[in-house]
Amino acid sequence: MQPVKRLIEQQTGLGRWKRYDEIVKRLRCPKDDEYTQLLPSEDVICDTPIFACKFAQQKSNENFLALANEDGKLAIHDTSKKQEPYGVRAHNNAIFDLCWMFDNMKIVTASGDHTAKLFDVAEADVREIRAFFGHTRSVKTIAFRKDDSSVFATGGRDGNIIIWDTRTCGGSLIGKVDRTIFNSHNTKTPIKARKKCTCLSPSRASNAKSVTGLVFQDDNTLISCGAGDGVIKIWDLRKNYLFYKHEPLPKNKIPYGGTTTKNGFSSLIIDRDCIRLYANCLDNTIYSYNVGTCNPEPVMRYTGHQNSTFYIKASLSRDGSYLISGSSDENAYIWNTSYSRPLVRLTGHVAEVTCVAWCERDDLTLVTCSDDMSHRIWRVGPEELPENWEIDGSGKAEVLPLIPVQSELKRPSDEVVSFHKKLIVACKKCDSPSTSSVCQNCCSNKRKVDQEISNETKRFHGELGPRRLFQNLENNDDKSLTMNLPNYVIDGVAPHLNFSPPKKKDQDWLTKLRTERKFKRDFETASTSTPPKVAKLESTPKKYSSPRSPLLRFFKVKCEGHSCTKPHSNCNVLSPSTQSSQ
Repeated sequence: MQPVKRLIEQQTGLGRWKRYDEIVKRLRCPKDDEYTQLLPSEDVICDTPIFACKFAQQKSNENFLALANEDGKLAIHDTSKKQEPYGVRAHNNAIFDLCWMFDNMKIVTASGDHTAKLFDVAEADVREIRAFFGHTRSVKTIAFRKDDSSVFATGGRDGNIIIWDTRTCGGSLIGKVDRTIFNSHNTKTPIKARKKCTCLSPSRASNAKSVTGLVFQDDNTLISCGAGDGVIKIWDLRKNYLFYKHEPLPKNKIPYGGTTTKNGFSSLIIDRDCIRLYANCLDNTIYSYNVGTCNPEPVMRYTGHQNSTFYIKASLSRDGSYLISGSSDENAYIWNTSYSRPLVRLTGHVAEVTCVAWCERDDLTLVTCSDDMSHRIWRVGPEELPENWEIDGSGKAEVLPLIPVQSELKRPSDEVVSFHKKLIVACKKCDSPSTSSVCQNCCSNKRKVDQEISNETKRFHGELGPRRLFQNLENNDDKSLTMNLPNYVIDGVAPHLNFSPPKKKDQDWLTKLRTERKFKRDFETASTSTPPKVAKLESTPKKYSSPRSPLLRFFKVKCEGHSCTKPHSNCNVLSPSTQSSQ
């Protein structure tokens, strides 16, 4: 009854309950809270996957949920009532992200049609207010300034970050760019290629990486992450980055905290105090950083889920005590932020769980979206479930072991401590006048203990190999040792080939014709070429000839009785004296 009492006190405002693991373990999703169609008013056979979902942040309206899918549809769902969502087709392409204003019932969407749009959903209708043009490729992420409904930032696949201010637009239907950070997450490019960049589209001549996450730390500080550089950058918005000839330099950088080549981040979230930053990485780890000190070492690493795509998002509870994330293994996972292993696993989906959201109200309400074209609403349910609960397709929270299993074999360091404790007790029992001194008997016992420790250490090293490889692991089972290593059998490709290779440039018809003719000419030349000549072997050995004298370079030797151009030694004509003798 203690958890129930604390929950009632929190809902009535009499107290604050920071740890409610037992309530999280009772999350349930009945079949009635599963919705397989985003807009029921449209007559479609099969809907598309949902890419973004977030709860409203305005007080007394936290129960309103905004969802967006691959077709560009925007829907509003009142989770406090058993009714279908309503909405419109907001874009002509996929909507990758959306964000609510803090004090108004307005939404800004980021789409694949290179635009961001502002919508008003205060009434029972979705009405477009303004469109924002500035990106040259798809807009991937969006974020509002802390407690400010006028300024927001967008990041796209062109590698640019654009800051927008809705107050500068006036009555215009098209928003104006306030400031831009070009090539925020690009790789190193040569100087010659950088000089070819134009002011309109500088990302086309550089290896710009997509911006996948944005959060505001304060009014003048923006934090961003990319798809492939593995660096979290902290920008000072009081600077103007357009007048720099080189690449823009952030105020601080947080390097990748893992050891694999899958260093891309899929999302960023920050707590209400703007101190703890959570980065969902493609190496199946969520890294937690202290952005107050900009320490490059992660405060905590949350593992246990699978992240293989950039569509998997994470969300934080209102008090910052619990973290939820989607996963590629058809489940969603919830962590207590004090532990690195997940607390529960939400089951029920039949495809990859992409985006998740945590309601801003005090009561526990969650939503999970999956590639099975459905989204589920999770609430606290009964502790004992009926027998046909899972057969009907309802979801439940499966409790996972919170503390990892310790190794059965004691480490030598633990044994050293235990042996010294026994030694100290023995010293206190001896008849020496001072307890701090060591008598001779204790010295002999200490030598025996040290010898046993060295033998135990040798035995430990002989059985399990060098201790330095596994002494820092909490879990010593086979799965934990190879959890973060790439699996070439399942993936089918090397880890450095996670991203699609660059496309080949299209050639004009004249270049293609010249290439084909050259290939044909080389092929004909290779087919009609004569085989290489082989030196003939002489059947009879050459006669031995005496070495020529160096005087022959200055004199000529003529044959007698005839004119001969050959050397005298090689002449075959007999001289007259020789003929007469014969």
